[in-house]
Amino acid sequence: MNGKNDAVEDIVCEIGINAPQLVVWETLTAPETVPEWLGCIGYSGKIGGLFYMQPDEAKRQAGDLDGATHCEVETMNKPDTFIFSWFFPDTPKTYVRIDLDEDGPDRTKVRLKHFGWDQFPAHIIRQVRDGLAGGWESAVLPNFKVAAESRSA
Repeated sequence: MNGKNDAVEDIVCEIGINAPQLVVWETLTAPETVPEWLGCIGYSGKIGGLFYMQPDEAKRQAGDLDGATHCEVETMNKPDTFIFSWFFPDTPKTYVRIDLDEDGPDRTKVRLKHFGWDQFPAHIIRQVRDGLAGGWESAVLPNFKVAAESRSA
């Protein structure tokens, strides 16, 4: 039974970056920078482009897709909205939406929302969702912040 009390919440994280929005956008979407902060293989920066998030650095360096999450670029609305799907083969897609907003001179607010968990039984997906929430907040967004701020310096 999957009632409202069993619903798996969207992952929502925010971070402030000390860089102008256009610098943050370029870091967010450029083929040269995305693999650096996202830990992925094959990112092209094109709508419909498939890429693979590989958390194992040795496998990533070797181009090994074993255990990698599949992703597809869905939306790139410069300078503020980037959306990609996140899925394993033969499973429904979830989506990661990253929005950028100016937050003062040379400062950008970044909001990440990973959604689509309602397609899965809560008792099966909750642990996966919770692990991803920790990864987005403690690793991916801080890596993104470092990458963007280093380009703005």
